[in-house]
Amino acid sequence: MTKTSDQNPSPRISNLEARRKLRTVFDLVLWLSGRFLYYPYALRYHLFQPKRENLHVGCGKKRLPGWINADVHPGTDLIVFLERRLPFFANSLRRIFMEHVLEHVPFSTGVFFLREARRVLMPGGVIRIAMPDLDDLIDGYQNDWRRFDWVNWPAHHFIQTRAEMINIAFRWWGHQHLYNREELERALHDAGFRQYSFRQPGESDFPDLCGLETRPESTLIVDAVKS
Repeated sequence: MTKTSDQNPSPRISNLEARRKLRTVFDLVLWLSGRFLYYPYALRYHLFQPKRENLHVGCGKKRLPGWINADVHPGTDLIVFLERRLPFFANSLRRIFMEHVLEHVPFSTGVFFLREARRVLMPGGVIRIAMPDLDDLIDGYQNDWRRFDWVNWPAHHFIQTRAEMINIAFRWWGHQHLYNREELERALHDAGFRQYSFRQPGESDFPDLCGLETRPESTLIVDAVKS
């Protein structure tokens, strides 16, 4: 029998894991704060902020001028959780935009949110969804896995194999359900959307939805219209 020796992880990987754990704790504190402040923020928005008809879900640090910029933590216009009802009346919004958000919740939660989005959109209103494409990820795994932008970030230079890459893509950043066109169509159909079109980054039949994407990994994009 050949005895294999344990290999100690490199200091670089250890430091990366430590930073990830610290970020997880920080995100948890923000999430708990958002839970506590969900209703106060909704009340504050409806009582004191100018009424707007465009909602940006999962805004992070990117704020869209003239939009309601919402996320799960304080410091935004509104706190929104995908598993909760949106704090708007039916038929009250014209646009909803979300980039790299839906893949962070289970499929059933994603469908619930899409139903809520359809409820609050006006007839003819549009939700634009941008996210990584599972089919593109599988193509990279089979062919050139180093072509992805995020793989070449300095913090990810430790990735050595296609298997390591695809495991990270599925498991890191809180990813819970990755989509391709077929899966996103299923979610939209389950939520009641019947009119939708897949788009290229930055392109849309609706001028105010053009050029909103900021991430190279946003390769699966759809405009869904409430009919």
